[in-house]
Amino acid sequence: MHLPFAFIIPGIGLAFFGLYAALLRIETTLDGHQVTIRKRTWFTTRTAVLPLSDYPGVLRKRVTYNRNKRTHTAWIAALPHDDKTKRVVLGSSSDEAEGRKLAENYARWLNIPALESTVDGFEARAPEDVDRPLAELAAQGKVASGYRAGKAAPAEVHVETGSDMIIVSFMKTGIPLWLITVLVGLVAAVVGAFVGFGLADDSVYMAAGMAGIFIAVVFFGVIRGMKTRRQLILRRDRVVIAALGKDGKEPKVSAELMLDEIEGLRIDKAQYGGNALWFDTDRGSFPAGDNSPRAALDYVRDLVIAALATAGGEVSGKGETQT
Repeated sequence: MHLPFAFIIPGIGLAFFGLYAALLRIETTLDGHQVTIRKRTWFTTRTAVLPLSDYPGVLRKRVTYNRNKRTHTAWIAALPHDDKTKRVVLGSSSDEAEGRKLAENYARWLNIPALESTVDGFEARAPEDVDRPLAELAAQGKVASGYRAGKAAPAEVHVETGSDMIIVSFMKTGIPLWLITVLVGLVAAVVGAFVGFGLADDSVYMAAGMAGIFIAVVFFGVIRGMKTRRQLILRRDRVVIAALGKDGKEPKVSAELMLDEIEGLRIDKAQYGGNALWFDTDRGSFPAGDNSPRAALDYVRDLVIAALATAGGEVSGKGETQT
């Protein structure tokens, strides 16, 4: 007798939700002085007017979303705000270089800083400094460096200074505890799957075992990459990001950046946990020193900025060896 109501009530709820979604509209208007956000609901329109100075700048941010059972990546240009309801997305692009260009263009138009995320918040570039090389800004004192000649390098960093290059080596670091925990659990699952092979002929055990082995191989690859000794080679005209090969002699180059294309240098989250030193260019952002301790990354950042400021001049100090 009451069975139809079990379908009618949820149906009415879905209908009202769909109507609400259709009527809901958020309109944002920007000018050189203020941001106006209008949110229209069923019976009213709410308007919030904020001075543009309430926003620290235009942030370029990497986001992921799911569509058609696939994960996609996009780079958005947005006005960040502590109040989520006042955040404004200005545009987006599926291309990293286009996303950076989009954020920079909005920063120029609104005459506010262009922002990049860091572990400490944001790193800002003045609108007039957008697209200017970091080396030029550092030489003019617009980018601070805490490097001092004679400053001891952290134990996780080794620096060799030559006549035409500086080689910075990030020593191998420990594996994060969370990754060890996951790995132990994964090994236990694989062992359990192998035990299942001997106890039953069911194909489910075979599939679970194969999946476990595949995931284990992926994790071991990640750990191997995290334990690789990574290098930065600072030359007079470029920065080379590399990793030492198995023999410890021939470096494998992952990126080669000309000095005039490097526009930013910041410390932010690494791909597989921990932090990394990110070099920002118009063609993308490139990490170095993945999973290194914060003190090591701070030291290398200051060293690189000091080297860029002198356009490849020698930077030497305590804890560095001459070659």
